Amino acid sequence: MLRFHFPECFLLAIPLAWVYWRWCRPVDGDRVTEAVRIGLLLLLLLAFTGPEVNLGGLGLDVVVVADRSASMTDGDIDSIRELIQNLDNTRASGDRVGIVGFGLTPSVERQPSGDARFAGFEKNVSPEGSDLNEALLTALNLVDRNRPARILALTDGEATGLDPRSAARRARELGVPIDFRDYTRLRTGDIAIEAVSLPETVSPREPFQFSVRVFADTDSDAEIRILRDDQEFATRTVSLHSGMNVIPFREVLERGGFYKYTAEVIVENDPLPENNRGLGVVRVDAGPRVLVLNADGQAGNMVRALQAASIPVDVSEAKSNPLMQDDLDPYRTVILENVPADDLGRLKMERLAQFVEDLGGGLLITGGRKSFGGGGYYKSPLDPVLPVSMELREEHRKMRVAIAVVLDRSGSMSAPVRGGQTKMDLANIGTSEVVRLLSSADMVSVIAVDSAPHVVQDITRVDDAEAIVSRVKRIESMGGGIFVYDALVAAGEQLMQAEGYQTRHIILFSDATDSEEPGAYETLLDRYSRAGMTVSVIGLGSDTDVDAGLLKDIAKRGGGNIMFTDDAAELPRLFTQDTMSVARSTFIEAGDEYPNGIPGELLPEPARLMGEIDFPNFPTVGGYNLSYLKPDATAAALSRDEYAAPWSAFWYRGLGRVAALTMEVDGLYTGRFGSWSHYDDFLITHVRWLLGGDNPNDVFIDLQRDGQTALITVELDPTAEQTTGRLPTNAPALFVVPPGAEREEPLRPEFTWIGSHTLQAQFAMNELGTYRTLVKTGGRQFTRGPALTLPYSPEFEPRPSYESGRSMLAELADLSGGERRTDVVTIFKDPPSSPRMLPLLPYLMILAATMLLTEIAGRRLVLWKRTKIPTAEPLPSGGPLPPPKPAKKRKVEWAFGKRRPSRKATTTVSSSHADREQSRSSKPSAGDIYAQAKQKARRRHE
Repeated sequence: MLRFHFPECFLLAIPLAWVYWRWCRPVDGDRVTEAVRIGLLLLLLLAFTGPEVNLGGLGLDVVVVADRSASMTDGDIDSIRELIQNLDNTRASGDRVGIVGFGLTPSVERQPSGDARFAGFEKNVSPEGSDLNEALLTALNLVDRNRPARILALTDGEATGLDPRSAARRARELGVPIDFRDYTRLRTGDIAIEAVSLPETVSPREPFQFSVRVFADTDSDAEIRILRDDQEFATRTVSLHSGMNVIPFREVLERGGFYKYTAEVIVENDPLPENNRGLGVVRVDAGPRVLVLNADGQAGNMVRALQAASIPVDVSEAKSNPLMQDDLDPYRTVILENVPADDLGRLKMERLAQFVEDLGGGLLITGGRKSFGGGGYYKSPLDPVLPVSMELREEHRKMRVAIAVVLDRSGSMSAPVRGGQTKMDLANIGTSEVVRLLSSADMVSVIAVDSAPHVVQDITRVDDAEAIVSRVKRIESMGGGIFVYDALVAAGEQLMQAEGYQTRHIILFSDATDSEEPGAYETLLDRYSRAGMTVSVIGLGSDTDVDAGLLKDIAKRGGGNIMFTDDAAELPRLFTQDTMSVARSTFIEAGDEYPNGIPGELLPEPARLMGEIDFPNFPTVGGYNLSYLKPDATAAALSRDEYAAPWSAFWYRGLGRVAALTMEVDGLYTGRFGSWSHYDDFLITHVRWLLGGDNPNDVFIDLQRDGQTALITVELDPTAEQTTGRLPTNAPALFVVPPGAEREEPLRPEFTWIGSHTLQAQFAMNELGTYRTLVKTGGRQFTRGPALTLPYSPEFEPRPSYESGRSMLAELADLSGGERRTDVVTIFKDPPSSPRMLPLLPYLMILAATMLLTEIAGRRLVLWKRTKIPTAEPLPSGGPLPPPKPAKKRKVEWAFGKRRPSRKATTTVSSSHADREQSRSSKPSAGDIYAQAKQKARRRHE
């Protein structure tokens, strides 16, 4: 595509043609010279018009940068969606539209496209920030360097990342203007809580003062409300003046732990109510404390033993305790006393694992029928944390099983879950774990069911588990609902082929809201029961869903387990839990072989790693959970039966410590262990080891927040140098645990030495909530640092010293050559002049200069005549040569407007003189030289 900046210059062709005709034509009719001169004039005329060629073809690329941060209202997002759809609808042939959404980070929603239609945003972005600079750079990366392009920013302009002016300068270098349409929110009259300033640590019953910092855009009256751990603590009416206001409060706390304070400012007609809430935390350091979780929340023998040793202890019901990090902060160690994994759930177990590995806590799990493998801890988030493993080992199997797994593959199973997987994927993973738990002597069948059963794996011995797993993992959701009766019939037909297997079991996995066509399942299950088959049900949903009653009745009539979960990530654990309960009891009871209880023995040397635990005559127990010592763990006590299984095992895990007592410490199967004289000492030794030592006193930690960035400063004790005689060389390690219900990997910011004993590090606070810090100083020594909260999105922070978002966007447009657009669809009518439009002027001028030199050389050097082959006239046969012809009068020649006078020829001079004059006036041609040579030769001949 060719474009002219000054097409009106083509009108110059008329005067140029007249000038050429009048003065510039060659006098001797040389057609080559005439063609060169005409071409030269045409090149100059074309250069005057400013031609450019489009290397990218037709159309314009528009990359939309859409703000999806928390400061954008739902109405703003709807408006942006509508504007993008208008751009898609109005683009012409060759136009393309790309989309970049951004919040804390940018995300490419769509590459520039000429036919795609925008239905809505699909990519997830964190709304707790507006990194406009990175979003603009991402948009520039989408731009095709060979096409004209513009960026259209749809945002409020209140950037929280790096200064977006650098991206605007980059856009100017690339010739990509940044246009904008602003969504600036009114901030006039804003009242905001800037911070809740609390001391980092206080002692129990120590009075302390804290303050609430409130920014006011104008003088106003307001009410300040303070909540401690979500309970109202104080209320005060204050008169705020324009600027920063500090309101003090006093407090005394009795018990140790972390306390969360929430401050709320209540004022009418606040334009930004999102910043009217602040958070802060304070730690009451009352020494190490223990939390015991059990089935009923009542104190038992273990709690009594800890209290007798003056160890502060609290008791709570496992099922009702939320186990959020705020709930765990007061404790150094948590004890799970015969608690089933179902009472905790995946999220609670993940928080306990994080409490141990990332925050340096201690964890003790005791045995019983509801604990360890039989309690559902195998393949749970706590499984990797425990020092014992719970798999089914071939050498300890005492029965062979045949299992048919029936999987719901209806349309609801295609729903996505966390981690980019679907519900069907997790059901497949659970089935795969069932297959891997079985031995080569066991049999398995897998059936996928929607409106009809589909046998994925016929009943077969598990000789090649991975081949079966490969087929299972290819099951996909196909739509429709699950026909329960047909599913049970198909599973029964498979198990009927497992002749000789006394244990035949069906695992039915179904959606608790979409289980259809139960048919005469009662009669069918009665027949299965008489044939020795059992049926367990895993329901995806809750026990109150529409089809939950049907699933419960199927499990009851089938004599199996019934398990519900609305967390699809729990499915692998539930599948393995049911399989283990069927394949073999993992709880070993004292039977006929050991009528007085199962004997055990203490291992004094390994046990001393925990403390003084050398007690004689270890007592018998009534039962224990069969498990196996992991390679890096240490056993302090073993069973003296055929299994030699660990009864007491411990190890370090991450920054924390974990111990496992696989026998029941307080219950039906405690046996003589419960009345043992060293019962208290044995348990207390484990707990004291889990509590660990005191934090080192040679580290001071300070934590400050600036917007979304936290700065941590660590000062090492300078007297340590005098003690050790050397300067510190290795920097401490910093661990930052971010907030959130799901467990996240801890942040590991790098320290920088800023002094001989001082280090600093910083990290971004990308999520709302409380960040906990921990500094590891070497070995297993660490110091728990202060906690820091991000109460609301930095999008809503007061901005008294910042320019408005609209001013920022106007400056970005000015820097890059863009403009503010009230009607965004006009952008296609305004393609930029950018490097994608290649200017032809330099090339035309070079070509014109080349043609000018060619014309001059051809005229001066007689190049065009030299290229012709001369033709000589025949010599006369006799007589004198004819006299030379008189020189003709020369006309005035013009060369590009300059007159060159000619010399007058004289007829009275001799021919030789005329020859010399002719030689001086112009160079002889090749033909003249040839004629003169013939004349000289003829004279010599005469």
